[in-house]
Amino acid sequence: MMSHGFSPARCRFILLFAGLFSLAVLPLCARTEPDARDYYVQGMEELSHDNPYASVDAFRSALRLNPAYADAYLGMASALFQLMEYAEAAKVVDEARKYAGESRELALLEARILTALRRYDEAAALYGKLLKKRPHDAEANRGLAEIYALTGQSELAEEWFGLALRQSPGDRRSLLQLALLYDEERNMEKGDAAIQEALRIFPDNPEVRIRAAEHYALYNQWETASMHLSRARSMLPMEDKRRYRVELLDAELALENGAPSVALGILQQLSQTSGNLNNPALLYLMARAYRDLNEEELAQQACARLLRMNSEDEITRMFREEFLFLTAGGFQKDRREAAGWHLARGRRYEENFYYRRAYDAYRRARLVAKDDAQAWLAYTSLLRKMGFTEHYKDSLRTALMDIPSSHPDYPVLKRRLSLLEHSKSDSLEKKWNINDAWTVPRSAWKAGVYVYKRGHSLPEHTGSQKTLALYFSDILDSNAYLDTGTLQAGRGPAVEYVDSFSEAFRKSRGKDDYFILLSFAETPRTFSVSCELYLSRSGKLVGRFEELRTGQGRVVDALYAVSESVSSLVPLSMGIIAVEGNELLLDKGRWHGVEQGEEWIVLRQGSARPSLAEGGIDYADDNYLGSVTITDVSEPVSTGLYKRQGDFNFLKKGDMAYFLPVPEELTVQEPAADPAFRSRLLSIP
Repeated sequence: MMSHGFSPARCRFILLFAGLFSLAVLPLCARTEPDARDYYVQGMEELSHDNPYASVDAFRSALRLNPAYADAYLGMASALFQLMEYAEAAKVVDEARKYAGESRELALLEARILTALRRYDEAAALYGKLLKKRPHDAEANRGLAEIYALTGQSELAEEWFGLALRQSPGDRRSLLQLALLYDEERNMEKGDAAIQEALRIFPDNPEVRIRAAEHYALYNQWETASMHLSRARSMLPMEDKRRYRVELLDAELALENGAPSVALGILQQLSQTSGNLNNPALLYLMARAYRDLNEEELAQQACARLLRMNSEDEITRMFREEFLFLTAGGFQKDRREAAGWHLARGRRYEENFYYRRAYDAYRRARLVAKDDAQAWLAYTSLLRKMGFTEHYKDSLRTALMDIPSSHPDYPVLKRRLSLLEHSKSDSLEKKWNINDAWTVPRSAWKAGVYVYKRGHSLPEHTGSQKTLALYFSDILDSNAYLDTGTLQAGRGPAVEYVDSFSEAFRKSRGKDDYFILLSFAETPRTFSVSCELYLSRSGKLVGRFEELRTGQGRVVDALYAVSESVSSLVPLSMGIIAVEGNELLLDKGRWHGVEQGEEWIVLRQGSARPSLAEGGIDYADDNYLGSVTITDVSEPVSTGLYKRQGDFNFLKKGDMAYFLPVPEELTVQEPAADPAFRSRLLSIP
C-alpha cells in the first residue's frame, strides 16, 4: 500500500521553502500603501497640471510620513506660491531650511517668495549670492528681471530677461514673462515677437497657447485668440482641470468681443459637462452675459445665487446694484434685498460709532431703493444724530417726495418735518434771500476717472474693472471739492476704459483738472487697488497710492482708503455766490468741513490751476484779490468778511476762495508694481 505522507526531511524542506517565500513576498505586500516618495511624486504631478490644492494635500501626506523630507517642503512652498499664499510659503521655506540647508533650489524659491512679498532688496541679495557662485545662472538672472519689472524699471527688466534667455535659450517662463512685460507697456510688436518665439519652441504646450490667447485678445485680435484657445483645448484631456479655465477664458473673450449669446452658450455647456453649477467665476460671467443680452431679471437671479453662496462677495453685490443705481423703477424685490443689506451694515457701523461709514451705507440703501421708508428713516435719523439739523430737514423733504403717501411710515416723516419747520429757520438762508441753500450750484475741481482693462487680474470677477471704478468714483463724488462727472443719462458717475496713460491723458486734457488711473487685482483672500492721480494740463503725477486688504469688507475698505488719499491732495475751494459790501456768501459750509475763523485766499475766477506747487495750486500774482475770514457757517453755505489786496476792489460774484493750510513737503511715492501686473507676472509657471 502506497503512503501519501511526506518524509521528515521532505517536510523540513517544504517548511523552509514556505518561510523563504513568505519573506520574499512580505515587502511586496507592505507596499500596498503609498510611501512619502509616492506622495511627493503625486504632488509634483498635480502641481504640473495646475492643481495646487491637490498638490498641497499630497505634500502634506508625504511630510506626515517623513517630517524631514526636504523636497516635499519645497513642493509645498511652491504650491502655496501658486495659490498666492506668499506669507505661508515663506514659513514653509523656513521649515525646509532645516533639512535642505543652503541649496540652490531653496534659495531660488525663497527669492521668488520674497519678491512676491515685495521684499525686493532681500530677494535681490539672494539672487546676487547665487550669481557669484554661478554667473550664468539663468534662473537667478530671470529672478532679477522679475524684480526690475515689478519696480517699474522696464528697460532693466527687458535686459535681464534677454540675458536669461541667452543663457537658457527657449526658457518658457522668461519668454512668457517678457511677453507680459511688453503687453503691460502695450508694445504689441515686441509682445508678438515674444509670443511667437514661445509658440515656435512650445507649439504643443497648452499654457503657452492660453497665454497667446490672452495676448491677442488684449489687442482685439479675437479670431487669433480663439484659435489658440481651441488648440489649447485640443491638447488637454477632458479630466484636466485646465480645461475649465480654457472654457471660462473662451466665454470671457466672447463677452469682450460683443458676443454675449456665444458666451452664454459656452457657460451653459460648461456647467452641464462639469456638473459644477456653483462655480463663482462661471456664475459671474453668466450674470454679465445676461446683462449684455438685456436679460436683467436672469442677471439679478445669478447675482442673488452668488450672494446666497457668499454674502460677503462685495464685487458681485456692486455689479448687481450697478443696474439698480442707474435705472429707476422695477425689480422691487431686488431693490428691497439690496437696501436691506446696506441697512443692516449701516446699523452695525452706527452701533460702533463709525458714523461716516454708516452714512454711506444708508445713502446707498436709499439710492438703490429710493421709495424705501426704512432706508430714509435710518438715513435721516443718523443725520440728526450727527448734529446736521439742516441736512436732516432737507432730507426729510426729499423723502416725502419719494415715499408714497400711503406708506405707514409717511406720517412719521411728515410729523418730524413739521416740527422742524415750526422751529427757527436758517438765518443765512433768510439773510441772503435763498430759497434752498442745498440746491446752490457748487464749484469743484473736475476729475476724469479711467480704469485699465487688465485682463485676468480679477479671476473670480472677470471684467468687473468698470464696476469697481464706478463704486470708487461714487465714493469720490461724495467729496464736494471733486466732480467726477455723470453719465449721459444723468445717473451715476462717468468712468471710461483706457489702454494706456497716454489715452487717459489725451481724453482728459482740456476737459478736466485732474485725471485718475485705476487698476485692481484679487486673490481668494486679498484685494488690491492701484491709483494714480495726474494733472490733466501737464500729465504730471500728483500722487500714487496702492492699498491691499484682507478679510471681510476688504474691497470697500481698500476703495475708501484710496479715495481718502486722493481727496487729501486736492486743494479746498469755494465759489463766491453773492457779494454785499465786504461780506461774501460762499457755496460750502459745515457739511463740507468749513469752520468759523478760517482764512481763505481769494483769486479771480478761472485763474487758479492745480499744480505740484505748495498748496496745490498755481496762479499769477495779479490774480490774487485778497482774503476772506469765515464769520458764520451753516451746513450748506457760509459767509465771510473780505479784505482786499491793494487799493482797488476787483472782486465779483463767481470769483473763488482757496484754503491753503500750512504746507507740507510734497512727496511722491516711488514707482510700485501694479498689483494686477505683479499677480500675473508671478503666476506664470
